[in-house]
Amino acid sequence: MASKEEFEFLNSDLWLKYTQDRYVPLEDIKYRLDKLGIPPADWPELKLKIKKFRKMSAIPFFLDSIDKKFWYFPSDAINKKIHLVESRGNRLFDKIENHSSFKRDFLVNAAVEEAITSAIYEGANSTRSKAKALIASEETPKSKDEWMLINNYFAMKWIKENSTLPMSNGLVLKIHEIVSKNTLEGDDANFCGKFRDNAVYVGTHKGIDHTKIEEALNEAIELTTNHPRFLHSLIKGILLHYFIAYIHPFFDGNGRTARTLFYFKAIKNDLKFVELLSLSANLKEHGKRYEKSFDLVKEHELDMTFFIDFCLDSLITALDKVERKVGYLLEISSLIEKDKINSNQVSLLQRMALNKYRATSIEEYAEDIGKSREIARRELKDLLQKGYLKEEKKGKKFVYYIKSKELRSRVLQQGAR
Repeated sequence: MASKEEFEFLNSDLWLKYTQDRYVPLEDIKYRLDKLGIPPADWPELKLKIKKFRKMSAIPFFLDSIDKKFWYFPSDAINKKIHLVESRGNRLFDKIENHSSFKRDFLVNAAVEEAITSAIYEGANSTRSKAKALIASEETPKSKDEWMLINNYFAMKWIKENSTLPMSNGLVLKIHEIVSKNTLEGDDANFCGKFRDNAVYVGTHKGIDHTKIEEALNEAIELTTNHPRFLHSLIKGILLHYFIAYIHPFFDGNGRTARTLFYFKAIKNDLKFVELLSLSANLKEHGKRYEKSFDLVKEHELDMTFFIDFCLDSLITALDKVERKVGYLLEISSLIEKDKINSNQVSLLQRMALNKYRATSIEEYAEDIGKSREIARRELKDLLQKGYLKEEKKGKKFVYYIKSKELRSRVLQQGAR
């Protein structure tokens, strides 16, 4: 039974501020003692207490095959972030669900965004504009960088179409095969969709012994699927992401595989809103913190809470971006009154605003709205005349593209009134 002194410690400002309200690394707490009026001389004893109570209340994840004891502390901060991501995510998904005119295009756009940001973080030499143009063109990639982008997009499509499959080593290999197609070089090219057969290093981290990969992955999959303690589905996906990165089962493509598996796990557990988000969107700006979160796990005796905390923050950042995007799309409806355009025209602008490289033709638009070719032609010409579209001739027919800057400018002007 806990003593009176231990109860008091668990209700102290030190514990509540730096373990519950925020999960702060031990060395960072050391330099905050003065804010709580605690003398530095007390730190050695306090450090031991914090470590003791964090571990006592932790959820364990033991990988016996490699003799590693991972754990995570379900702090108030972590639980609040889970609730925030889930509640905001579900509200956003419901809002998009109610606007079926652009729901499908929105989900496709989200998959494209994750494919792009994940590939760029892993070193693909491209810009968002070039990458979106490549995916929209459906042309065969011409370089490793282009294959990385396209493969990530195909992987996102594949997991949505196969979310009923059970988690297994075979599924991990399949995802790696998709993301690494035509991107591996030298001897690594023989390991597309295959576990490595030698040592691998990433920074200061060495992947586990290659002879233990299959067993360790099986354990990680079991722990993130059938753990005896309650684990929120977001946590399961994040932990699987971490274990893939730690085990490092491939010579190359581990990061892309790990992030794709997070999505697979989330979608499999019916977290539909995760399809709207780009987990990698935060990495370009905060890649150092992503890498640091792995280091903090090792520095704190395999405490995965630091990695979980970073991933939840990334999802919150992604939610902010999606909310702004949805808000903008809904504001396009204001043009019905301002510019005397109809709801079909608004729906077209909303869909095309998600990808300025997407083209439509008179025939395609006629099919979309279920009206004659002549009505479709008049409505497209109307949008052209009002400055929302541009017209290009391809072969024997005209196609139309969004003038995204002009559209945004008009919508913002309308919103400012």
